[in-house]
Amino acid sequence: MQKEEKNDSTIVNENNVSCKDNIIRYVVSAPVDEEEARRISNSGSEYLEKGDARYVLIDLKQSTQFSSEARKIWVKFLQNPKIKKTAIFGGNVFVRTLASFVIAASKSKNIKFFTTEEEAKDWLVDD
Repeated sequence: MQKEEKNDSTIVNENNVSCKDNIIRYVVSAPVDEEEARRISNSGSEYLEKGDARYVLIDLKQSTQFSSEARKIWVKFLQNPKIKKTAIFGGNVFVRTLASFVIAASKSKNIKFFTTEEEAKDWLVDD
């Protein structure tokens, strides 16, 4: 599910993937099912394969839900050896719990959860 629309066709929520300054940035604002997880992980993988990024920043401030299938896809994406570090921030208790399962399942030592975007960015670029 890429976006939710009102009857007047204005976009309410949309998941976004962008790349700037060697960082793939995910803003997760809509529910993520299997199809949406594939779409956004494939977008990030393209940046990694082209050599445009080595870091991942995931904004969960507006996130609502991730399906079980979506979590499996995220685990696989986060295991990509081209990712040097991943920082995740925001989200309610439920979303943070789901994110912690993804982090544990990825078995990566370079994924951390932060309270604020500033803390997350600082950690990413601190080499």
